[in-house]
Amino acid sequence: MNSVTRTAALVVGAVGMLVAPLGVMKVLSGPGDPRLSVGAAPPATLVPGDVRDATGRMVAGAVWTGLTAYDPRTGSTTLAAAESITSPDRKVWTVRLKAGGRFHDGSPVTARSFTGAWMAVLREGWSGARLFTDVARLKGAAPRKDGAEGLKVKDDLTFEITLDRPLNGFPSLVAAPAFMPMPESVLRSRDWASYGRRPIGNGTFRVAAHGPRETVLERPNARTVVVKAMPDPARQYAAVEAGDLDVATEVPPDRHESMDTEFRNRHLTLPGLATTYLAFPAWEERFTPGVRQALSIAIDRNAITEGALGYQATAANSLVPPGILPGHREGQCRLCLHDPRAATAALTDAGGFMGTLTIWHEKADTEWVEDIAEQLRKGLTIDVQPRETTAAELRKALVERTVDGPFVLHSTAPYPAPVSALRPLLEAPTGYDEARVTDLVGQAEAASTPEQGVTPARLAESALLRDMPVIPLWTTHEHFVWSERTRTVTADPFTGLRLDRLSLND
Repeated sequence: MNSVTRTAALVVGAVGMLVAPLGVMKVLSGPGDPRLSVGAAPPATLVPGDVRDATGRMVAGAVWTGLTAYDPRTGSTTLAAAESITSPDRKVWTVRLKAGGRFHDGSPVTARSFTGAWMAVLREGWSGARLFTDVARLKGAAPRKDGAEGLKVKDDLTFEITLDRPLNGFPSLVAAPAFMPMPESVLRSRDWASYGRRPIGNGTFRVAAHGPRETVLERPNARTVVVKAMPDPARQYAAVEAGDLDVATEVPPDRHESMDTEFRNRHLTLPGLATTYLAFPAWEERFTPGVRQALSIAIDRNAITEGALGYQATAANSLVPPGILPGHREGQCRLCLHDPRAATAALTDAGGFMGTLTIWHEKADTEWVEDIAEQLRKGLTIDVQPRETTAAELRKALVERTVDGPFVLHSTAPYPAPVSALRPLLEAPTGYDEARVTDLVGQAEAASTPEQGVTPARLAESALLRDMPVIPLWTTHEHFVWSERTRTVTADPFTGLRLDRLSLND
């Protein structure tokens, strides 16, 4: 079974699995050890505003409670620390916190706990800063700037946020780790190094210990969860097989095909949010819509996701990644289906392609770019040459408009709405400028509710797929397998594995 079929079969949104108890099992540290253990790559940091990897997201989802959270079953957004988030125009938002919120050190969660933490993200230039500046468009916000006129504290439980433009997805966006609160003592000290070693959150779990080998998370009257630093997926997989680990958050490529039989009813493929595209420079007139469409049909996405990408991605059939559940539609990109004969015919109808097709890319993408180049050479009989460059060099070449062929574009949807995946494509440095599409995306963001924004977003996606300024290639996904003593394994694309829902068979 290929990766596309398997993903469709195993996952429609988030999944919770129940496994029957066994009478005899091997445990982690000796008989009767009540802890739950999870294997994962070491997090780059536990400072929520600087989280930039799957392990960091997973831990943040357990240690902090944000204003909102994601429902793992539907992908919708629910209130968490916020009692209400309201706006008359989707541009000025008022947040009212629930009373009685406390951090693990006993200090109160106040409006300043959020606004002060948000300002720290911007002032320190952490990875989450772009969510304030590029996605939310917080008024007056800029990296390395202390303060933003768009944030105003009204009282201990109320604050106001002003954006540069309407964004009905704002309540969904603030569930991300970058928007988590921090205690007043930490905001005053600015000792981020110490905070990263033992962060103080306001969530279900508290960090009891954190080091290079493991992170220990505790909560009252419940099992301790130990997140073990295991960067090697093969080691994780083998440890779960042996009963020495409860959950593996990665599956090695060579075990992907056997995962179904080795972990029957104990494995999960979680659809992702990070999508890879080939983007086209509008100033290169050779790349007409017909040529771009022919190139898309000529690419065998499954061959690459199951080859160079080692089953860690799902071939795209839409511009919107499958991890976005609300308003998502599968199969929108008919031109994403590999059809060599149709590709040849489409290129002929477009007048053919003269000269060399250069694919600009960074070093990390070399292997699969070379595979695509070979596919296009054979399928369309054209000269294709990969061109490796650095991120800085590519940015400079795009600004100067010296990029003469498609370039690799990676984008991650920041919140669960179709428009959140489309806005970055309009803002990519392709030179694509279609007023109708831009207007539709603006309508989707400014609609009275996210639900009302779905229709204009779908129309915008259809128009983009017709024009093909970018070709969707694939979306990364996550794999989980777990031991026979583990149950209620639940995950959502924005948080990852939900540690607060894990449990063991009694």
